[in-house]
Amino acid sequence: MQWSTLVATAVGAVLGVLATLVADHVRWRRDRSERDRDALRSAFTEYLTTLSAAKDAFSRVDPSPEDVGKGHVAIGEHGVYAAQQQLELVAQWTLIEKAGRATLSVLDFHDAVVAGHSTNSREYVDAWRAARQTRAALIEEMRKALERT
Repeated sequence: MQWSTLVATAVGAVLGVLATLVADHVRWRRDRSERDRDALRSAFTEYLTTLSAAKDAFSRVDPSPEDVGKGHVAIGEHGVYAAQQQLELVAQWTLIEKAGRATLSVLDFHDAVVAGHSTNSREYVDAWRAARQTRAALIEEMRKALERT
């Protein structure tokens, strides 16, 4: 038997194995990226849903000046803190900071409502607008994170 035939067979086998390993690695990375994106999307959706539900509920509460500053209890009852902690496990620091600001803006909105400010008062409108703007900034950051993943 000729040596060139043996060498060609061995080289072909090695190249075949390497090609299979590379293809498997590429497929694994793609699958992992999709799982990461799904986990992020799920955490983002959960957080935004609970935050919106809390803000909507706060817009319907009756004025109660003794509850000013107690929004953290109400927001916790709506599951916002739990969703935020889940977000902290999977998201980057810049996104977590913006989520924290969004939570604080909803707390400020709660305080404006329970303080008795009417829906057309400057305090109410400013708090509502701030909550909307921080949420919009957070959503933009979430979109960027999903594009990067």
